[in-house]
Amino acid sequence: MDRAEARLMEENARIPRQPESRDVRARSRAFGYGKVILIGEHAVVYDQPALAAGLSLGVWAEVTHGTGHLTAPDWQLDTWAGESTALGQALSAILRRLDVTDVDVRVGGDLPAGVGLGSSAAFATAVARAIAQARGRDPDAALAAAADAEGIFHGTPSGIDLAAASSGEIGRFQRGAGWRPVAAARPLTLCIGLSGVQRATRDQVDQVRRLREETPPVDSVIATLGQLALAGERAVQRGDFDDLGRLFDVAHGLLAALRVSSLELDTLVHHARAAGALGAKLTGAGGGGAVIALAPGHEQDVLDRWSAAGYHGFIAEIGELGLRKRDTGIESPSNNIAASTIPRPVESST
Repeated sequence: MDRAEARLMEENARIPRQPESRDVRARSRAFGYGKVILIGEHAVVYDQPALAAGLSLGVWAEVTHGTGHLTAPDWQLDTWAGESTALGQALSAILRRLDVTDVDVRVGGDLPAGVGLGSSAAFATAVARAIAQARGRDPDAALAAAADAEGIFHGTPSGIDLAAASSGEIGRFQRGAGWRPVAAARPLTLCIGLSGVQRATRDQVDQVRRLREETPPVDSVIATLGQLALAGERAVQRGDFDDLGRLFDVAHGLLAALRVSSLELDTLVHHARAAGALGAKLTGAGGGGAVIALAPGHEQDVLDRWSAAGYHGFIAEIGELGLRKRDTGIESPSNNIAASTIPRPVESST
């Protein structure tokens, strides 16, 4: 059992139990994992492979019988299906796909929002799964519903966040092929640093699209990021952290060339390297958000250096869930999302 599942069981234990005379068939809880993209962000939008991993941090959702009301007390959010907010529209999309109207949803979690760690996909996955479980819908329908919600949040998501939110393990994602679990030789400990600057994924994706249209050679940068993702997969399978760290550094340079890095992200990367990291890079859409650093034996040094510079960071283990599944023979659930459920980017006419 991973930390996320243990936390979910603890939350379940604290839910007040209603008398049997009440309609309890709708009560259900589910979890969506946060994620980090190890290598391949932005390239994945254009059909290149990307390497990503689920985090134990995430979002939980609890469903009860109701009328389409969603609350998140910890985040001071309160909305209804059909409201004009992105959250209200996303909830409507999930309910519509699952053909459900008579539920209320309460959500919470420990995943920072707007920093490139897949909070919207974790939310969509948790809510869609909880509603589907409550009303006996097929798991594939829950995935499609979550994809609909992601389309509301981001316009043209690649699908990688949703795949990682559903899986919780390391995997390679590519449009058309879907998510393929990657067997890590050993778990990875990552330092995750927060820039303190929130950004909109849609804006960063649109910026890269415009750059690609105006500067066709950018396609070669995107293709190289895809090749780095495949090399990173092999490094993870070998447990070669030195190689993976070098790939992080190269990937960050290419993402900076795509103009999605920032002063804060570059500063975090440089501090991590100076503190002994084997490699560091931005993760997610960029423009703000977070960086990841691979620093075996120097994790606290990296956190201390970030803190001294005024940045918050934390340590996360990835790959543990996949290793347990491999060692115990537990099959990973199918996380292949049909290509038709994932919005496509606006392609260049050149």
